[in-house]
Amino acid sequence: MKTHVLPGWLRELLMRSVAHRHYSLVVTVIAFTATITFSFPFVAVLIPAVLLSPRRWRTLALLSGIASGCGAAVLVEIFQYLGSAFVIAHYPQLVHNEAWQLASEWLQRWGLLAILIIAGSPMPQTPALLVCALANVSTPGILVAVGIGKTVKYLFLAWATARYPARFIRYN
Repeated sequence: MKTHVLPGWLRELLMRSVAHRHYSLVVTVIAFTATITFSFPFVAVLIPAVLLSPRRWRTLALLSGIASGCGAAVLVEIFQYLGSAFVIAHYPQLVHNEAWQLASEWLQRWGLLAILIIAGSPMPQTPALLVCALANVSTPGILVAVGIGKTVKYLFLAWATARYPARFIRYN
């Protein structure tokens, strides 16, 4: 059973760019875009990207982690610019979401360490970023926390994918 299906256009983009030296940058741009738009989990792209080019697993993971940190910082700035009333009016389901409640608790208790843990875990990070934006948490701190958390997570996933590709074929 496929748990993450890659859209056809995205699969085609990866297939066309894998032979080029800028492949890592293509995957990096996808990581940044996926973080800002929170339209799909980037892991659904990272695993096929590593399967297509297993030797680049370190570069793909490092650049994608940094791009995700930058994307999270930009997203927080956008949320702060729009203001809490706008965000809550357009995303009322987030306020009542279980992930929102958990992120709020963790942020009150541990601050940016909570963001680092959330970014490195399978938990959705968008509710946590929204809480950070509404609480006016430092954007550079978010960039660093998400960047470190995502980089560690992506390094582990990319290493495991490159080392044990048969276990990850279902994502391709």
